[in-house]
Amino acid sequence: MTKARWLKVVNLLIFLLFLSVTSSALLREPLGLSQEAFEHFHEGPGTLLILLVLVHIVLNWSWVRAQFLPKRAGTAAKERVAAK
Repeated sequence: MTKARWLKVVNLLIFLLFLSVTSSALLREPLGLSQEAFEHFHEGPGTLLILLVLVHIVLNWSWVRAQFLPKRAGTAAKERVAAK
């Protein structure tokens, strides 16, 4: 599977898990969810959400590195030499 397809799957799962965690938190009192039901719909998906966010960051690490981590001075000189 390509990186783009992995990202589509991971992003969809992140969205669905976010909805589950958010709705369980907001609707706990109005729906009268028991502690067991709350844990089922909030804590489990919350853990998966965190793991998938980490996978998302790993899959996009080249973008993160390009945006937030400055290149070292020696690296730029090596790239100029390699381009010639």
